Amino acid sequence: MVREGVKSALADLGDALDIFEAEDLDGIYRLLDQGIDLDLILLDLKMPGMKGIETLQALKQAAPDVAVAILSAYNHRNLVQQALDSGADGYIPKASRKEVMLNAIRLVLAGEIYIPSLLLSADPAEETPQEPDKPAPHPFNLTARQQEIFALMQTGLSNKEIAREAGCTEGTVKAHVTAILKSLSVTSRAKAIALKWDT
Repeated sequence: MVREGVKSALADLGDALDIFEAEDLDGIYRLLDQGIDLDLILLDLKMPGMKGIETLQALKQAAPDVAVAILSAYNHRNLVQQALDSGADGYIPKASRKEVMLNAIRLVLAGEIYIPSLLLSADPAEETPQEPDKPAPHPFNLTARQQEIFALMQTGLSNKEIAREAGCTEGTVKAHVTAILKSLSVTSRAKAIALKWDT
């Protein structure tokens, strides 16, 4: 029933869409073994055969050229972050409206990372009052980690090179870049780098 609902929603992406279904993880690998040229895998972390994030990592290794977006009812911030850190190209909560899901899929198919709003918004539980001797917030509300990534972006490094310098995965860098562009209200990396402010 869930797959039928997803198929119905995906029909709005266009008539040229070919959809292949898999009821478990083995079914996904069978599709890959058939040599089908897939553009995107919509993956449920709780589908039969899945063993959490480790399985996602294995799937990305088996099909490195295929985008993988998580479609899940589990919306815990830590789980979303783990999935993105492990190479997921997007994390779409099942509670999302159809338009949100379709826009997320379009973004992933365009080679970008989709980050749900729950991860981009501040977590009140993690916030602490700012002490007087701490530096003032960044003008564009970038986190300390995002400032570090952005500083590396300004040197002209690629995402792969930034990942090596920052000691994280390339998927994590992509997620940070997407969040940075959103915070800066720009649509491209070049426009973000062109911005200037006093630090």
